[in-house]
This record gives sequence, C-alpha cells and structure tokens, in this order.
Amino acid sequence: MNKPVISSWVWIGVILASSITTTQIAYAQNAMDDIGAISGDEDLLFGDIPSVFSASKYEQKVTEAPARISIVTADEFRRYGYRSFLDIINSLPGFQSTFDRNYSYVGVRGFSIPADYNTRILLLIDGHRMNENLYDGTVLDAGFAVNIDLIDRVEIVRGPASSLYGSSAYFGVINVITKRGRDLEGSEVSAAVGSQNSRTGRLSWGARYDSGIEALISASAYNSDGNDSLYYAEFDDPATNNGLAQNIDQAENRNLFVKLAYQDFTLTGVYEAYTKQIPTASYETIFNDPRTQTTEGHAFLNLNYAHLTDSGVDVTARLFYDDYWYIGDWAYDYADPGDPPDEIVFDDDAYGNWWGFETLVTQQWLDSHRISMGAEYRNSLREKQVEKDIYDVYLDVKTDSSVWAAFIQDEIQLQDDLILNLGLRYDYYSTFGGTTNPRLAAIWSMQEATTLKLLYGKAFRAPNAYELYYHDGDITQKQSTNLQPETIESLELIIEHQVSSELSLVASLYQNNVKQLLSLVTDPSDDLLVIKNIGSATARGGELELQGHWQNGFKGALSYVYQVSEDEQKMRLVNSPLNMLKFNLIAPMSDDSYSIGIDMQYESGRKTLAGGLTENRLLTNLTLFSGQWVENMKISASIYNAFDKHYSVPGSEEHIQDKIGQDGRTFRIKLDYAF
Repeated sequence: MNKPVISSWVWIGVILASSITTTQIAYAQNAMDDIGAISGDEDLLFGDIPSVFSASKYEQKVTEAPARISIVTADEFRRYGYRSFLDIINSLPGFQSTFDRNYSYVGVRGFSIPADYNTRILLLIDGHRMNENLYDGTVLDAGFAVNIDLIDRVEIVRGPASSLYGSSAYFGVINVITKRGRDLEGSEVSAAVGSQNSRTGRLSWGARYDSGIEALISASAYNSDGNDSLYYAEFDDPATNNGLAQNIDQAENRNLFVKLAYQDFTLTGVYEAYTKQIPTASYETIFNDPRTQTTEGHAFLNLNYAHLTDSGVDVTARLFYDDYWYIGDWAYDYADPGDPPDEIVFDDDAYGNWWGFETLVTQQWLDSHRISMGAEYRNSLREKQVEKDIYDVYLDVKTDSSVWAAFIQDEIQLQDDLILNLGLRYDYYSTFGGTTNPRLAAIWSMQEATTLKLLYGKAFRAPNAYELYYHDGDITQKQSTNLQPETIESLELIIEHQVSSELSLVASLYQNNVKQLLSLVTDPSDDLLVIKNIGSATARGGELELQGHWQNGFKGALSYVYQVSEDEQKMRLVNSPLNMLKFNLIAPMSDDSYSIGIDMQYESGRKTLAGGLTENRLLTNLTLFSGQWVENMKISASIYNAFDKHYSVPGSEEHIQDKIGQDGRTFRIKLDYAF
C-alpha cells in the first residue's frame, strides 16, 4: 500500500484544527423560493433549510426529499475558483473523476468504470436531458455544454432515480439550473488566463422587461495548449521520441447559450463543440502524432411550459430537439515491422438526432397526498456510426430507436412527522422491450432537528447504439452480441441533524447491487476489445459530512467517505478508492467582498487493470477572490494542486499505460466585468 505524504497530513491537521469551529457549507439559495424573514430561535434553526426541485420534480425542502442531496451555488463557483463543471463534481462527497488526457469520467460511490463516457449519471440542464442518443454520455470537463459562469446552482441527487427519469438515472441525477436575464440586467465580459497557455473569454447580456419578456444571450470560447511535454515510460524508445509526447495535448471549446422567457414559456438553445488532442497513443495509434484527436458537439432547442392553475394543479411540459456529432481522427501505421511506413488517418464518426416531449401534472389531493403523474417520449431519428480509412469502409450503420414511458409518484403525509414517498415508472424501448423501476422512501422527522430517511430504489441503463452496433472491422474492437440492460438495486439510510443554526450533520450508509454490468473488456480468444455484460458487483459504504454557514461569512464543509466495491468474486473493483476526505472553506477578509477559498481533496490509491495501485494523494486548491476591488469587477487568482503533488489515475483497456499521470501545479487569473 502507498503511504500518504506525512507533511501533507501535518498541514491539513493545522488547517482543520484552526478552523473546525467555523467549518460549513453555504446553504443553497433557491431562486424559485424566497424564504422570507426569520424570527425566533426555532426560525433561526430551521428557516434557512434549502429546497430542491430535481429529487421529485417539484420544490421541496432538502430534509423532505427522498434522496441524499447536495447543492452548489454560483457564489461558491467564484470563491473556490472552479474552472469547469468537473471541479464542482470533485468537491462533493462520494464523487471522483478520471482524466485519461482525452475525456474525464465521473465515479460515484465506488463505481468508476474506466472509459464509460459518464453513462451512469443523468445530466440535466434546466431539466433537459443531456445524455446523447449514441453513447448515452456527456462531456463534463472543459467541453461542458454551458459556460460555468451561466450556472445559478447545481442540484445533485444521489441514488437510483429511474422511477422518475428512466435510463442513466443510475447512480444519480445532476440538474444544472442556469441563470435568467434578470440575474445579469446588463452586459458582462469575462476573461481568464492560466497555465498551459489556457485562455477563456465570455460575452453575455441579459435583461427583464416590464412586458414580461426576459432574455439571456451568451457566447464563450476556451483554448489551451495543454501540457507541452508528457512522458510515458511504455514508449521510452528512440523510435517513439523516447517516450515524450510533445505539444499534442491541446483543447478548445466553443459555446453559445440563449434563454428566452415570456409568461409560462421558456425557450432555451445551446450549441457547443469541443476538440481535444490525444497524447496517450490509445487504441494502438502512432505515438506523438498531432493528427490523433476527437471533436464532440451538442446542440439543442428546448421549449418549456410551466403553469399553476387556480385550483392548485401544477402543469409542466417540454418539447425538444437535439443534434449530436462526434468526429474521431486516429493516426495509424499499417506497415509491418521492417517495412516502410504506411501512415493513414482512420476516421471514426458518429451523428445523432432526436426529438421528444415530456408532460407532468402535480396536485395536492385529500390534504395528505401530493401526486405526480407524467409521460415521456423520445424518438432517435438518426443513430449513424461510420468507420473508414483510405482503403475501406469498415462500419457504416444507421439505426433508429424510440422509447416511451409513464410514471406516477405519491408523497403521502402519514403523520405530521412521517412522509412516505412512492414512485413507479415503466419504460418501453424499441430495442429490448419494457422495464419497470420503483422507488420507496420513508422520511421520519424523529426530532425537530433530526430527520431519518430510509430509501430503496431500482434503476436501469439500456445498451446504447454504440454498445450494440460499434466495431472497427476487427482492427481493435469487435461488435458485441446479446447485450442486456444493466440494473442496480439500492438501499440507503440517511440521518440529517441540525446541530445549531450554523452547523448541520449528514450521515449515510448505503449498499448498491449491480447486475449485468456493461463494460469494455479484452476478449482473450482474439485480443480484441468488446463490450459485454460482465456479471455483478456490489458497493457498500458510508458518508459523513459536517456543513456550516456562519453569519460572519465563513462557509465550509468537512466530509469523509469509506467505500468498498467488489465484483462477484469479491475482488476489488478497478478505479475505486477506499477512502476520501474533503475539506472546503470560504474565509472572508475584512468583509464578504473579499475571501480566500480552500479546497482540499484526499484520496487513497485506486486499483489498476494490471492489479497495482495508484498513489495516495492530497490535492490543495487555493483561490483569492475580490468582488469590490474595482467597481463592477470580480477578480480571482487561483492555484491548483498547490503543493505540486505527482499522481496518476488508472488507464483503460485501450491504453498501453497502466497509469496515466495528471497535471502538477497550475494557476489561473480571472476577471469579470459588468456594465
């Protein structure tokens, strides 16, 4: 076992000892619900309980939601210096990420299968499903669909939620709530520069008029040269540049965001395109070749309707259309050993289009019931995958599919202190048939300051078009056969305790049982990659989080997670740390306009495919923020991995590398000006 750096633990001990009495997390601000004035001791204790929408598809207090909830706000984004959506995720208990120098993958509660394209988390933007129709994935790092400055808050709902959301709501649902025109009331320009010659620019405008029309328009761009020299010992040979991948880690992203609202209607449009060079020579490509890169794009239009009738019935509906494209350029040398080079660029392309609609009706019934009924339909018009080079076309398949679903949920107030939440959804897929998934939650307010939640749920993830039909002519990967949906069954116990008006404690114990797990593996009969249902797996763990919010402006959180994830042979799963410790603190200086943000993340080693372990690591990120140094300007300066910790993450089946090194110390300076 690797041992953590002692000096790092001494340092974190000093920080914790000096600030534990002021540790907290900012209670999430809900733009849809003004809590109002506080009076009396009881109101001081309970008046600021935040509310969440995504757990039940209607507003409810976090303490009444049938899940373990985290909420992160725009103010925290700024003060912690979060650069991308992935930085937000990495700050949360039970979440981890893996960056293979091409994509970033998120793991939850001990499950982090390498290169799964984030298929087991459902990502929503203002309720719109972002998991696309070919890979069921979504980009969460620098290629995220929305600039982080346009996010008002993020709601994270842990646990299976297929009873409401269907496929991919597997380990959790993340709903990104974007800002509105009234949040800007004018124009904003933003610029940031940092290590690796990284540059970000944004221009936004928003307004709300007396007529009721509200608009927000924003365009942004990101460019980075990446790490100019990456060393891989597996390629340490004069024929492969002595293992050095030089100047082939570049990335760029382009975003356009439009949000228009009038009365009960909101129209949202998003366009993003992300290109990333790949320095690892994955899939046996030519090492140190700048031609190997991937481009992903996603655009959508979403029309949402929300209306509360005079009789108290809440009616919502949405109509949407999405377009997704992926272009992969992979440089190969087809020559046999000793022959002259025969270098080509292999084209790996995919294109998807889909449309659909959702409806939901929520009504209070007989005082004790809050019933929600809904339906959903998605039609994938095009699922096209193409594999070709100058010699041949190896894959040219165009498929289509559809899914319809209906669900019902009942929140029953059995007693003043006891809520029962029941949910059930049926999905029918044209590719494999039907599946039914329930959720059951008992929520007991055992004391005024203490809530106990007992949760049970089932969820599924259907094989997607890539998993069903992809191959590259048996060069590196062959087509899968007889794939079945993977399923998860989860049981969780949560205790939420309000220690005081400033401190709260959340503890949870859970067990997740996964069956028919879909994963990319190597077939020993021919050494080709193939996607298979590889059996079952189990994850057990516990989470403990202390949250705080002081009137003097201090905010923070301290969390510890222990998780054990095993396959059916009781062998530890790859890419799953046993221990995670996270500490966040916002410390105001002179007044709330100035602050220091501290974000510390400890993680024990992860098992690799070869059976080894990555390094234990402690990362420390520091941000100095000013909101008033210059009028109408926000300024932040951040150092990431401040102590230059060298660490790695496990490689995937497509990599020669068993471990892939991560970036050392980097920095960023960011300016936002409103006018």
